[in-house]
Amino acid sequence: MPKLYLTDTFVRSARCPADKYQELFWDHPKGLDGQVRQGATNGLGLRVTAQGAKAFVHVYRFDGKRRRVALGAPGTLNVGSARLLVQQRENQIRAGEDPDAAKVDYHQKHTTLVSDIAERYWRDHISKKSAKYQNQYWRYICAAARPTPTHNNRRGRNKRCAYADFGSMYGQRSVTAIKPTDVANFLDQFEAAGSWNTAYRHLKAMFNWAIRMQIIDMRNPCDPIRQKTVLRQRRDYTPAQIKAIARHIFAPVFDAPPPLDGLTGDAKREQALANGRLTQQNAQMEELCHFMGILFLTMARPNELRHAEFAHFDLDQLIWHKHHTKGIKLSRAVYEYAYRSVPIHPKVAELVRRQRSRWPNAALVFPSHADPTQPRDNFRKPLARFKQLDGVPEHFQLYDLKRIAISLMLVGQGVRREDVSHYVDHKGNLETTMIYDLGFVDPMRPVTDKLGQLLGV
Repeated sequence: MPKLYLTDTFVRSARCPADKYQELFWDHPKGLDGQVRQGATNGLGLRVTAQGAKAFVHVYRFDGKRRRVALGAPGTLNVGSARLLVQQRENQIRAGEDPDAAKVDYHQKHTTLVSDIAERYWRDHISKKSAKYQNQYWRYICAAARPTPTHNNRRGRNKRCAYADFGSMYGQRSVTAIKPTDVANFLDQFEAAGSWNTAYRHLKAMFNWAIRMQIIDMRNPCDPIRQKTVLRQRRDYTPAQIKAIARHIFAPVFDAPPPLDGLTGDAKREQALANGRLTQQNAQMEELCHFMGILFLTMARPNELRHAEFAHFDLDQLIWHKHHTKGIKLSRAVYEYAYRSVPIHPKVAELVRRQRSRWPNAALVFPSHADPTQPRDNFRKPLARFKQLDGVPEHFQLYDLKRIAISLMLVGQGVRREDVSHYVDHKGNLETTMIYDLGFVDPMRPVTDKLGQLLGV
């Protein structure tokens, strides 16, 4: 979006670039010839579309929202009158008045715009979702719905996005005018299949919601389009790797800080600092081992354990009252229980007690070090060091502990697969549980050996 000193001559000759559907030229003291002139007005712009249409626009912020309003075509306004009009509107804004409060657009009054649907969908549905889901909706569908940040730092404010959200591209279009080709043009911005599918799901869900709520009467323009196939790298584990992972988790070995005896001066100070870093690394690794040990023995999801509290564990009866789970839907009843109870191993109770001694005043089992009232967000540094241990593959992830544990239970351990499915909270769906059986290779090796014996090879 170029900035230059607007003149009537430039307005008549302005053209939209061939690779864009519109271009905005903002009024600026510096002209095309490089000279600085007086009279430029901040917020005044000239919009030129690919079809040749031109209009003066005013961009301003009111009630924490950024707005852009068309003032008129160059045929009815010249640059001087447009600057005067913008100055009058800015005076109203500084006085706390909305310059467009009394303006009625009769065309838009009886037309449902994409921006109207996006903002209402945010207000009635998305605002009740998780922070991660809301952030995805802001990024892909409606950036205008993002609340104004309350923090004073400028972290992330200079970050530029390589794509435009759907509201910025088609916010002023009628909903019924959106075609599958428009959806395809929006999705073509995304090269990664994961981002493409995420944007597609959010957009399709918004149109489905508007149709279901009878706000619009149309077919979903996303229906003719199908999601892209995402090819993921399989993460298989051998019995030797599983034994190594379990050994490092339940019997960790930490490096002892070397003594400071015999050291003086700078050497003693540097060694003391190194010992402090080593002690901190050992504490981080120990807490990670506690986290992974509970995951391994309970086959829980990492997010479930991050939000688990000490009050959820009955260490005497060896029971975990799991909150924040997906829930098992075994009937069509409208109610669901606030939590579900599962038995735990005595080793899990021991690890929870160790965490209690580490965080005596915290409610969460694994709280954040910066704010104990919030859950631990990641174990990035200690997990990177854990992958460097002997026998641990580079592709290891925390969620794989659940996959490994389920695979071990499903292969010849005398445990019913229905019981495993119920324990890991797969909503009573045995097919979901059976997916984990495919990631474990070596326990199926006796099948091929038996086939070779039958064939005499």
